[in-house]
Amino acid sequence: MGIGKPSKLSQCYVARDPCDPPGTPEAIAITNNSITLRWTKPEYDGGSKVTGYIVEKKDLPDGRWMKANFTNVIETEYLTTGLVEDHKYEFRVIARNAAGVFSDPSYSTGPITAKDEVDPPRISIDPQYTQTLFVNAGDNFKIDADVHGKPIPTIYWMKGKQELTNTLYREIRNTDHTTCLSVKEARRVDGGEYTLLLKNIGGEKSVCITVKVLDKPGPPGGPISVSGVSIHDGGSAIQGYIVEICKAENEEWIMCTPPTGLRVNKFEIHKLIENQEYNIRVCAMNKIGVGELAAIPGTAKPEEKTEGPELSLDSELRKGIVVRAGGSVRINIPFRGRPSPDIGWSKDEAELSDKVLIEKGLNYTQLSIDGCDRNDTGKYTLKLENKSGSVSEFVSVKVLDTPGPPLNLEMKEIKKDSVTLVWEPPVTDGGAKIKNYVVDKRESTRKTYSNVTAKCLKTCFKVENIVEGAMYYFRVMAENEFGVGQPVELKNAVKASEIPLPVGKVTLIDVTKSSVSLAWEKPEHDGGSRITGYLIEMQPKGTDKWGVTTSTKTCDGIVSALTAGQEYSFRVIAYNEKGKSDPTPLAAPVIANDLNIEPSFRLLFNSYNVKSGKDLKIEIPVIGRPKPKIEWMKDGEALKQTTRVTYSSTHVSTILQIKEANKDDLVETTNSYTILTIDNVNRFDSGKYVLTLENNSGTKSAFVSVRILDSPSAPLNFVVKDITRDSVTLLWEQPLTDGGAKITNYIVEKRESVRKAYTAVTNNCTQNMFVISELQEGGIYYFRVRAVNEHGIGLAVETKDPVKVAQAPMPPGKVSVVDVTRNSVTLSWEKPSHDGGSKVICYNVEIQTKGSDKWNVSTTTKGLEATVTGLTSGEQHSFRIIAVNEKGKSEPKELGVPVITKDIQMEPTLNLLFTTYSVNAGKDLTIEVPFRGRPKPAVSWKKDGLPLRQTSSITLLTSEASSKISFKEATRDHVGKYEITLANTAGTKSVEIGVVVLDKPGSPTALKYDGGCNINNYIVEKRDTITTVWETVSSAVARTSIKVSRLTHGSEYQFRVYAVNRYGKGPFVESSGITAQYQFKLPGPPATPQIAHVTKAFMFVTWNEPVNDGGSPVLGYHLERRERSSVLWIKMNRRLIKDTEFKVTGTEEGLFYEYRVYAENIAGIGKCSKTSELVAARDPCDPPGKPTITNITKTSVSLLWTKPEYDGGDIELKFTSKWIAFI
Repeated sequence: MGIGKPSKLSQCYVARDPCDPPGTPEAIAITNNSITLRWTKPEYDGGSKVTGYIVEKKDLPDGRWMKANFTNVIETEYLTTGLVEDHKYEFRVIARNAAGVFSDPSYSTGPITAKDEVDPPRISIDPQYTQTLFVNAGDNFKIDADVHGKPIPTIYWMKGKQELTNTLYREIRNTDHTTCLSVKEARRVDGGEYTLLLKNIGGEKSVCITVKVLDKPGPPGGPISVSGVSIHDGGSAIQGYIVEICKAENEEWIMCTPPTGLRVNKFEIHKLIENQEYNIRVCAMNKIGVGELAAIPGTAKPEEKTEGPELSLDSELRKGIVVRAGGSVRINIPFRGRPSPDIGWSKDEAELSDKVLIEKGLNYTQLSIDGCDRNDTGKYTLKLENKSGSVSEFVSVKVLDTPGPPLNLEMKEIKKDSVTLVWEPPVTDGGAKIKNYVVDKRESTRKTYSNVTAKCLKTCFKVENIVEGAMYYFRVMAENEFGVGQPVELKNAVKASEIPLPVGKVTLIDVTKSSVSLAWEKPEHDGGSRITGYLIEMQPKGTDKWGVTTSTKTCDGIVSALTAGQEYSFRVIAYNEKGKSDPTPLAAPVIANDLNIEPSFRLLFNSYNVKSGKDLKIEIPVIGRPKPKIEWMKDGEALKQTTRVTYSSTHVSTILQIKEANKDDLVETTNSYTILTIDNVNRFDSGKYVLTLENNSGTKSAFVSVRILDSPSAPLNFVVKDITRDSVTLLWEQPLTDGGAKITNYIVEKRESVRKAYTAVTNNCTQNMFVISELQEGGIYYFRVRAVNEHGIGLAVETKDPVKVAQAPMPPGKVSVVDVTRNSVTLSWEKPSHDGGSKVICYNVEIQTKGSDKWNVSTTTKGLEATVTGLTSGEQHSFRIIAVNEKGKSEPKELGVPVITKDIQMEPTLNLLFTTYSVNAGKDLTIEVPFRGRPKPAVSWKKDGLPLRQTSSITLLTSEASSKISFKEATRDHVGKYEITLANTAGTKSVEIGVVVLDKPGSPTALKYDGGCNINNYIVEKRDTITTVWETVSSAVARTSIKVSRLTHGSEYQFRVYAVNRYGKGPFVESSGITAQYQFKLPGPPATPQIAHVTKAFMFVTWNEPVNDGGSPVLGYHLERRERSSVLWIKMNRRLIKDTEFKVTGTEEGLFYEYRVYAENIAGIGKCSKTSELVAARDPCDPPGKPTITNITKTSVSLLWTKPEYDGGDIELKFTSKWIAFI
């Protein structure tokens, strides 16, 4: 038909490089309603500058990607706001460059939950900074650390109390997660203690680093003082002092010091008697001798001196110590006393915690606390005590921190929608006045708290707007100027509920002489907690006491064991887990007497017409006592409980409920009426409803007809008939229900199987059948039909299975005889001109023997050719072909003439497409020559007049109808004339085929231009392809060839040549890359190994050399073995096997083994051979005994022999006999 009309024009597109996607975005700050994202720029911007980014977000789990930014984002950071707390989101980023090209989206962040994440600051620092850092003066040094915390903490570098900033010699570099302090050309003033301080809303963290700069010492401190100079040293240096002692009542002096004297001017004398008086004198000595003695005035009396303990508390400590949370406290107090007093520290008259360290010296004590928190606030008392007395002082420590947890959190009042909490202030206020309290709540089904208020100023709070009946946990935290303190949480969940409201109206259902049946309405509200039951209380006339008579979980109950004729009052109480409701009394007292009334009712109408979708309510007053049994039936069948219909009965009502698509049938029965309620009626609710009342006084029945005005139901018995290749006929019957109105017409629709939507074929079909024509041949369709009345279009009936529009195929084309033998006939035929719209499945070949009228199926095939075998030679047969598809069989197509089975001879013929074939060098080429001949001709090949032999690169393969010649990796050697010859008894046929290999030309033989004078020489250079440097091989080459040596095996090289004459060097000619490698390849696989001899201890394996040695002689072989149940091959030889046989030892008796062999030449180890047969490791079987002849006939000989002495471990023996004919 030709070329059709063109499509609409596409949009204009500009050919530009795409922009790479940005890096994966990372959340650097997360709150309950915002997330801050950061990402990296695209690696490639598509050739234009990136001008902005689009941030997309997706609500999890079922959201879709939506744009999160409404202005252009230029930086690689964006704050996403307006998020919902505790919801999960994913984010991704798209880049846009100046050319207007958008990148692909980046990888998503993964799920991120929008909630306040508070992580106190943390510092990760190299262990070397925990010790003093020594730096030589003039050197550079740096201090770096990793910082952590959420939100990202603020970083401060301090030296002493002064914050450091950038100067000429000092630089501070901070990122979100690292910080680095660098100092250039360190000086003495750069030494000292550096403090790294981090702060965020979660707290503070600091670490100290001590730096000591090694430099020349400074000048000594003045002024200079001189001491230790004697009045006169006799002109010679004093060498020592001698101390002597004697008792006051004696004159015998005893030397206390060594004879050589003391070098110091202080000496302690030991081993004295207490309360004994002594005289003491001292003299000096030099190299000349001992000087004059100097006596201590008076006498010395050794006695124990006692001194009460004293301590010195400076004014700063008396004022108290104030420290920030995380800081350190050092309380150093000097003392004195004789003997040395005992030391005792306490905090608020209690023992110290384990984190407090106490240090004691000779005359001082120190209390140390590191990492202070609110719990370290208090009075620290030091008590000194010895036998002369005791003394104590205290130091107040105030830690500025967030408050501790409030005390005694409890519930004061619980209602269905509110809870009132009360608590007491925390013991520790964190060193600052408590500003307010934070109250949080958490549903028991959730893991995270949500804030209720952060501005509570009292120690009580009413939590409102909570979900009635839900379980909640609550917690309270105090807040001061340093932040929110520790929480106190309710141990048990609180249920938002209260006692229920009173029950509704209480109704008397039945009265007998011994019992009363009551029913009541549920309370209007259950207080937020499920009602667990009801109590019926009774009060006999003449008493004021109410007593519980019955407990029930339903809204009705029976009070029994009453006294006939007695008058009683009743009331009902509802209760839940919170308590009892107020009672609801029965309106009037009841006298216990029997009553009998025959059941009766009054129908207002006998039939009802209701439009579909509307509600139907039928109210029928009922009279009867005792309360009659009420039963509803529809269309003669009782309304039974099913998965769709349920009903229940009590003393005051019967409820029928139909659960399907929000459509309910409700039958309600009280002591005075019964009501049938049908909500949202549909066509299936039409029918006759029968009401039956029964009690011991009689029975009463009546019916009500309900007619639902709706669209019709689905047509019945929908079938498809008379399928052709372009049409189908549809048949159906009228719907079961016509929807209360006459059916006016039918709508017929069709749908292709690959589509989801139906299209209308006709909207006004008035009969119960329709023919759909102009269908697509071979198409697969679904059909459906819907009835229409004045209320609308009814339900559809649809074909269950797809319908294929097709019919039986046309007969096959021309039938031909391909081949005839004495017992077979080969036929071929053409495809049918039309397949009937359905693919032809197969063809049946039928045969009829001469003299017979019966056609028989001889064979079935899917192709267009078949061979009928098993025929009798010389007989005449007729043949015909039938095509078959899924719709049936075609008309038969007969062979034009009968066929007589006999052998025929045909001279060989060749069907050669081309006489010359070309192939690129290195590629494979296969030439297939189809031929025919009878009998099958012998095939032979020649090349350039010589017989062609198979090699590793030339393979010949001949089948029944063709001969193939294959060239592997064609080279120049394969170029030539190839002759194929076919010969049989009918004749001979030969054809020549030319093969051309397309390869690079040889080297040039002469220069195109010699510059006008003779060439003097050539310069040859080489270059390894992995470098760009050319190296000179020779600069004085006289000929046009050169041998380049000292190349690396396996490396690729390029060469170039310059011609030189007396005027200089001409342009170069350059070769392509050439790999330095051997001119031979790996050897081919050896022949399949054979096991020549087997025993249980060894096997003798032999093999033949490979057909192709790769161009280099085979140096040897490698043999591998594998056990049948293993996948592991094990090498058998340690050294190269020089021969084509090898003895394998170490076999295990009874196991099966197989072998393979590799050949090796100078190029390496080639491919392995085929695997040998599995052989069991067993000793060989002994030969059988000598055979003897037991019987001889003209055509046979009977032999007899004995079994072998050893059967090799095989139970089943097999014997083979051989014979030799003598002529």
